[in-house]
Amino acid sequence: MADRALARQALAPLLSALPVAPSPAPVPSVALVYNPHAGNFCARTLERWRAALTAAGHSTRLVDSLDYAGAPQRHRADVVCIVGGDGTARLVVEAELHAPRITPAPAVRHALLPAGTVNLIARETGCGTDPAGLVAALAQHDAPALQYHGLLDGAAFLCCASVGPDSAVVARVTPEAKRRWGRAAYGLALIAQLWRWPRQALAVTIDGAAHCAEAVFVLKGRFYAGPWTLDPQADLRCREFRVLLLPRARRRDIARLALAAMVSPRFADPAWQRFSAQTVTVTGQGAVPIQADGDILGQTPARFSLATAPIAFLSPAARQTTRDQA
Repeated sequence: MADRALARQALAPLLSALPVAPSPAPVPSVALVYNPHAGNFCARTLERWRAALTAAGHSTRLVDSLDYAGAPQRHRADVVCIVGGDGTARLVVEAELHAPRITPAPAVRHALLPAGTVNLIARETGCGTDPAGLVAALAQHDAPALQYHGLLDGAAFLCCASVGPDSAVVARVTPEAKRRWGRAAYGLALIAQLWRWPRQALAVTIDGAAHCAEAVFVLKGRFYAGPWTLDPQADLRCREFRVLLLPRARRRDIARLALAAMVSPRFADPAWQRFSAQTVTVTGQGAVPIQADGDILGQTPARFSLATAPIAFLSPAARQTTRDQA
């Protein structure tokens, strides 16, 4: 017995010097938070994602977005995958923003399965409809991209907001028309508005400095109304807004803005003003609707500010568009 004890004592330094195999990282759980009313929602696609994640060893559960919004703390998961469009993503972020004991980032990571009408946030984060990308990111323990969102009178918006003729078009689009016609609903609303074109004098305060405009665009991300860009300097990763002011917003001014976004920045009017901003307030002569991420979210007077904590997205960096490279 004494010889065995002496042998163990002699081997102890050698054994302690041997490398210790790292313990396997825990497999993250996933909540697929889905909106069955999103424009391009498909139950079969949702099931394909659930099956792919389950096959990769992830504990995966389906959660209706309204149930999640009501009590996100009851549906905790390591990764929240938002299955829907920009409105669904905003609903999830808004719920986490106000829920007790929920920290949107970095404790909770997010991913996206785009199933909405325009899917701006999916374009920003580079998320697609193939679950292999998310499975690979989870297996490689990729660090999430931290992205800052905006607040409109305390309510979350993720990519962009506007006040003026653009928001008046969005106000014409009913949920039924959006479900039935998709993105074409916005085009039909624009055609209907051409006969009675709204022009409203707006008082805009940007970080304490006063300005006047007939159209205001508060940009958090680079994409607007699809794969187009109003300001390539807008970046979700930066804790600042990019603001575009149009002193006049006649029909031809908005047509010129569309050409600048879709064809070439050379169409931009030198009279347009661009700013970096932390806070923006907008007032009008009456209650002017404000669109955010493709939905009406409020009306003037209103205050835009920045969220103090970022959202963590498991996604590649946003892809450049041809507009960014021009």
